[in-house]
Amino acid sequence: MDWILWLHFIMCIAAACRLSGKFFGGYQVAVLAGCLSLASPFTATFALAEEEHPYLTKKHLITLGGYRQQSKASLTAARKNFEPTPVNLESMGLKDRDSTWMFEYRFRQSPRWQYSASAYRYRQTADLTAENSFNFDSVEVEVGSALETSLTIDTYIFDAMYTLQRTDHSEFTIGGGFHVLDNDVLVKTQRTVNGTEREEVEQGRASLIAPLPNLRATYFHAFTPKVSMLATAGWLSLSYDQYDGDFRYFRLRAEYSVTDSLGLSAGFQFASIDAQENLDRGYNRFDVQFSGVTVGMSYAF
Repeated sequence: MDWILWLHFIMCIAAACRLSGKFFGGYQVAVLAGCLSLASPFTATFALAEEEHPYLTKKHLITLGGYRQQSKASLTAARKNFEPTPVNLESMGLKDRDSTWMFEYRFRQSPRWQYSASAYRYRQTADLTAENSFNFDSVEVEVGSALETSLTIDTYIFDAMYTLQRTDHSEFTIGGGFHVLDNDVLVKTQRTVNGTEREEVEQGRASLIAPLPNLRATYFHAFTPKVSMLATAGWLSLSYDQYDGDFRYFRLRAEYSVTDSLGLSAGFQFASIDAQENLDRGYNRFDVQFSGVTVGMSYAF
């Protein structure tokens, strides 16, 4: 049955990657699917013990770690009577690479059902002289103005997953949940008024908490009792109430089990979130992409 699981998950990954066209090209999708296809007969040759892999039997799984990520962001706080001006990280003096932390927890209720919660944080601050003019939350920033900026993005993921197929060393699940994006952007500009020494300080702020439902598929495979991999793909696009949202997510992680309970992992993660909140006075929009290498340590019990 392994080849059926691989085929199912390759299709899910290819669909998610194709939908995230801003990041993956067609040839990259083909290479990824090809590698997984070539790996499937190889992985099937590994015969584990009759006992199930600990990942499939432990009720609780906690993962702590971090990732070095590359970021692309377009932030807009449009207000009436002002021309909407998307602001990127460079205009705000923020780096496009940073290291941050992550926390994940999974509870396996039964062989068929499991639930998980995850949290990720991204935060940067900067002080600079504005090289471009833009407006943000009704604040006009002029070239040469002293500028203080901060960007905080907290991401929370809640999932309920159902197992479609499992063996003693593999598992294929589908499900869904919520991807809650908590954004906060603060822009302070300071400029001289009428050529005098008196300085004027203006502050613009945009916050957005967007609960975006999402669909997911995961595939776990143990190559040996010590070496395993976990792949996850998720996507959904929808509009409801005052929110418009688009979500794409892909993660591939390899883990080495030091003991039955302790594991060390490394992998790759990509997320693209385009969320907009429509307000009476305008709208806040956050178009953000993260990609980078992840490392972590897990404990199962």
